[in-house]
Amino acid sequence: MHGTSLYSLSFNTSARKDLRDFYHKCLNDSMEVYNRSIEVLISRKMYEKSPYFATQKQIECITSMSYVADVFGNYRPLNSVESGNIFFNLKKSMLQKGITLGFSKVCKSNEVRKFMENGLKVITKHIGLFSSILHKNDLHTPTSLDLEITDSTVAPFSDKLMLFHVGTLFNMAITYYTYAAVSSLRADLVVHCETAISRDFKILAQFSHLMIKNKWLEQPPTADDRIKTENKQEKQE
Repeated sequence: MHGTSLYSLSFNTSARKDLRDFYHKCLNDSMEVYNRSIEVLISRKMYEKSPYFATQKQIECITSMSYVADVFGNYRPLNSVESGNIFFNLKKSMLQKGITLGFSKVCKSNEVRKFMENGLKVITKHIGLFSSILHKNDLHTPTSLDLEITDSTVAPFSDKLMLFHVGTLFNMAITYYTYAAVSSLRADLVVHCETAISRDFKILAQFSHLMIKNKWLEQPPTADDRIKTENKQEKQE
């Protein structure tokens, strides 16, 4: 899923033909893997569909600002876009919690484990908040993956790789919460998404600190310092 999103972005921002050809192939491969994975889940009756909404027989237009915010705090029921975004983000949060919980049990570094535990607290808050919104609208929520965690203490990956995976999940969560916020027409949902983004940014700050402290973060190419270069030339003259 993340591959289809990021390869598409890379394809659209590349000018060189060899790079466009490369990302085009990567995008096709990602979509093929995604298709196969969904078919396997459906065949095993393991794929969880988002809440179902009956098809409207005619178009209805929004006629009042109360659709967005009610002065008395009495919010209307969720629409299909809002519930779909919440359900989608909950599915990702369930997966994020399962991975973070599993990694927290096996990582060797106490600092990395502390980061995982802090992340778990944030993820749990988000799951509780957005699950309650669906429940208030009599809509179902995704199944938790906590029971899939074993009692193994053997690390499948290095602390560096596990930390990077968890940090990437928080990074992607911000992207999807942002999309949910801008596509929601209920003011309270926008506030909830902004709060979730703020919490995730704090976790990402801890992630960056750990990656830099352990020298696990490679520096990308940087722009030339034009001012520094000009001053150097002036001194030489």
